[in-house]
Amino acid sequence: MEVENLKKYFPLRKFGGRLYVRALDGVSFHVDEGEVLGILGESGCGKSTLGLVLGRLERETSGRIVFMGKDLSGTLRLEREIRRNIQIIFQNPYDSFDPRLTIGDSLMIPLRINGVGSSDSERKEIILDHLSKAGFDSPRSYLERYPHELSGGQLQRISIVRAMMLKPKFLIADECVSMLDVSVRADVINLLMDLIKGYGTSMLFITHDISLGRYVSDRIAVMYLGKIVEMGSSKDVVDNPVHPYTKILISYSPSLVEKRKRIKPKSDITVAVGEMRGCRFAPRCPFADEECSRSEPPLLEVERGHWVACLKT
Repeated sequence: MEVENLKKYFPLRKFGGRLYVRALDGVSFHVDEGEVLGILGESGCGKSTLGLVLGRLERETSGRIVFMGKDLSGTLRLEREIRRNIQIIFQNPYDSFDPRLTIGDSLMIPLRINGVGSSDSERKEIILDHLSKAGFDSPRSYLERYPHELSGGQLQRISIVRAMMLKPKFLIADECVSMLDVSVRADVINLLMDLIKGYGTSMLFITHDISLGRYVSDRIAVMYLGKIVEMGSSKDVVDNPVHPYTKILISYSPSLVEKRKRIKPKSDITVAVGEMRGCRFAPRCPFADEECSRSEPPLLEVERGHWVACLKT
């Protein structure tokens, strides 16, 4: 997946559509085959919007998206093969299933649409095999159940099964364990990692949990108000953060190993509306000066594979 200068603006109706929320404002990166790219940031930084745009559920305002050599920009109408190869797992599993359909029907329909299996009996065996791999005892008994009869952890595991049965090349996991109890998160994450490694699937892993992002991801991109402010290997970004925003996030991340000194931002997060000058983080940055308010920092490589957008580096 290649993403180049991706922008997504939402008009504010109360201002007659003349002002826009800049949910994504010039995002560029790539995800290699079999790689996991973690997207970190606070709520409102544009993480989920990025997932929806790359999943082709939202059309970008401008920019370029190239997947498997094909330009997907400007349209939500995709070839069936491309649509099959881009799958998304949402944050709330209860919103991901039609409450009128049984689990068996919810899993059968995508297999039929994408021509997986030559008959319904073969498709049923594929479903049962994946449910068994996902740790469900007596998987056949789950086929006639409805979503409300299952726990959040069970339903999220079925969400993962539904996406991975199609053997996609690119998976978007949007805060896929944030609504689950801590006791079941590890099982869901381990299932997800086993499946993507088994199928060689690339993944965009969206999370606000820094520890989880480091565990799951090969590389991490930190977003703030629609822009990537730091990107590099998960080890470099977490162990050696350069951007002040990344340092603040990590200082507030709980750790059992060391006691971290918290770096307090000047104010709460704002919203990127209308034209913005200078660094997006300058109003909150404890290290900002006048230059930061005037000039927007480019994303530059400060060391091999480690990119930072800050005038003070």
